[in-house]
Amino acid sequence: MLLLGFLLAAAVKDGSTPLRTGCSPDAPAAASLPAGAPVTIRYSIAGDTEPCYKVSVEVDGKTLEGSLPASAIVGIEDFDQARRKAVWLDTATVVNTIRESAALPSLRAKAGGASGVAQKAADLISASRPQKALELLEPELKAHRDPGLLALAGLAAWRSDDSRQALEYWRASLDIAPSPEVEQLYRQVEREAKGDQSNDRLYGMRVLLRYESSAVPVETARQMTAVLDQEFIRISQTLGCTAEERVIAIVQSRDAYRKSTDSAEWSGGQFDGKIRVPVFNPKVLEPSMLRSLAHETTHACLTMLGHWPAWLQEGVAQKLSGDSLNAAQMKKVADLVRQGKVPRLSNLQQAWSRLDAEHAAEAYAVSLAAVELFWQESGEDGVRNLLRNPERLPQVTADLDHKLGL
Repeated sequence: MLLLGFLLAAAVKDGSTPLRTGCSPDAPAAASLPAGAPVTIRYSIAGDTEPCYKVSVEVDGKTLEGSLPASAIVGIEDFDQARRKAVWLDTATVVNTIRESAALPSLRAKAGGASGVAQKAADLISASRPQKALELLEPELKAHRDPGLLALAGLAAWRSDDSRQALEYWRASLDIAPSPEVEQLYRQVEREAKGDQSNDRLYGMRVLLRYESSAVPVETARQMTAVLDQEFIRISQTLGCTAEERVIAIVQSRDAYRKSTDSAEWSGGQFDGKIRVPVFNPKVLEPSMLRSLAHETTHACLTMLGHWPAWLQEGVAQKLSGDSLNAAQMKKVADLVRQGKVPRLSNLQQAWSRLDAEHAAEAYAVSLAAVELFWQESGEDGVRNLLRNPERLPQVTADLDHKLGL
């Protein structure tokens, strides 16, 4: 498993530690590191006997890059903790985390009672049908205030774009059975709600657009709603997703977007169960905004079809938003591969919201190169077939790793 882009406080554990050019114990040593040298973790992969981390290290005012084993670094625990938090609002991750909470045993039972309702509700939430999940949960909650069902109801309400109701459900769940997982989600959504001033709504055929009227004129919002409807139709025809409930899209000023999402500075949009896009020019739908709307709509469509690794999510989203790699970019990708500076696709699993700008550009370029290669060889039908048969993904990933030289 690989995680990218967590720039955390870590340090070299012992003196005379070799900084190697690769993860193999036999890889050449590029430098000998002193104890306490600051380490920035870029990403990690599974090594032969322990995890191996691609890092940059500050030594005598110089930045050195290479590989270190987990046993050579102080601060790995912080890396793992930040990894868990960075993908917290990914819907599938949240559903699984809540269901595995030690404080909510009814969600882990195998069958019957609250667990049967929980299983159906969790599946509906994961399939982008949160309103249907609420319809299933609410009668059960009137008869039995189970903290696990309350936690799921809060998630369904949040996915349905009702943060107030979500917080009420989670507060009720916490009052009955304190849960660190639900508490963390409560605090994050509470922060999100405080920074969100997008109170105006427009309804399209496929989407509900909520926008900040002080930042986006109503005419621009109408145009965005039309674009989102058109893009969902186009993308769903390509990938094969269907929406039984409207997709939620939120458009905000840049400042409000950063406050409510805590996203990276380079972020031009994200999908965490809802499409979220910052607006730079509120009077004109610039090409960059059109690409962002298409990109995040692709994420929404893919989520309806299953849970996919980051490289596939981001590669397909770029492809269907009109991005492509020119000759210079392809050369850069080839150079990065040759220099061993990018990981295999099979390790690009997690969300990239915490990447710095440089590593984000590299990760996006590699994912797009992989998807373009697969598209050229298999066509649109091949992509749709892969999404319908996820058991093929490991083999497809391995084949692409080999063809890209990763």
